[in-house]
Amino acid sequence: MGVSFGYALISCERHPAVDRTAGELYRDGLALARRAEELGLDSVWTSEHHFVDTEYLPSPLVMAAAMAAVTSRIRVGTGVMLGPLYHPLHIAEDAATADLIAAGRLILGLGLGWSGIEFKAFGADRTKRARAMEELLDVLDGAARDDLLRHHGALWDLPEVAVRPKPARGRLTVWLGGTAEPAIRRAARRADGVFLHTPIDQFRAQTAAIREELDRIGRDPATLQVGVYLTIVPTHDGTDGWRSYGDLVRLAQWKYRDLRAASTRVGEPLPTGGALPPEDEAAMRGCYIGGAPDAIAEQLRAYVDAAGGNLHIVARDYLPGLGAAAQVELLEQFAREVPPLFGGAR
Repeated sequence: MGVSFGYALISCERHPAVDRTAGELYRDGLALARRAEELGLDSVWTSEHHFVDTEYLPSPLVMAAAMAAVTSRIRVGTGVMLGPLYHPLHIAEDAATADLIAAGRLILGLGLGWSGIEFKAFGADRTKRARAMEELLDVLDGAARDDLLRHHGALWDLPEVAVRPKPARGRLTVWLGGTAEPAIRRAARRADGVFLHTPIDQFRAQTAAIREELDRIGRDPATLQVGVYLTIVPTHDGTDGWRSYGDLVRLAQWKYRDLRAASTRVGEPLPTGGALPPEDEAAMRGCYIGGAPDAIAEQLRAYVDAAGGNLHIVARDYLPGLGAAAQVELLEQFAREVPPLFGGAR
């Protein structure tokens, strides 16, 4: 499969420095998806969180369907949808609907989730999320078949029903996200792809575990797409661009620690962030690659080598705080200057 490229994560968030309404941010997100396709990228991704004061996008399949409706070639993905928060039949139906709108271009990216407030609000059991994911994958497989769905699990005991509609090509393309070893081994066993977000040393360990699991079950590595998303900032002034973008990257990382407080924050100005623990700071900088395009390509080749030459590289360059024009400019910088060094995009 070689090396391919995408753009992420369109979360349509507000930022204290940018005066945009929620509707404008959603329209901006769709415009970015169209521009990513025009630039020749292979995929565009949205994401999911709930009750966030920045209005972080909560409905990834709705947004993926909208992105599919305004494009014609590019793959559209959820990076990731928090599977254990939902009834599996809702995901089966909604994902099939989005995939039909996309004419088979949907990548249903699923993750376990971790935020306690999200699990509590949706009435889901966080301690059983791994079991919930396994059963969700079973239901998705069964729902895509032409006969009746039969599922009798520990969490979901479903009546026999014919699930409709069916995905465009008879089955959904499913990727699993995660960093913990059980999650990536699950992806090796059960998914079409795995979505990682880690510095290179950790990425090497993860891909080694994936290969080990594939070998254990006798699966051809060519049948599993490995994906990684990193913040990628091409520059031409000899710097890595951190002075221009670092505060925005740090705020996006800090926001994950703020999810609980953000869920009940009403009528207050949006906070501008805070200090990160050293381990978060290190992980954030480890997933940031900036500098001249040739220098960026050299760092990315370490990821490609670790993945055995088959890697989907996704630029996590959607940064709340950039205005609409600046978001497009950063997307264009990446698409025009990095993929061509690997024979991709244009």
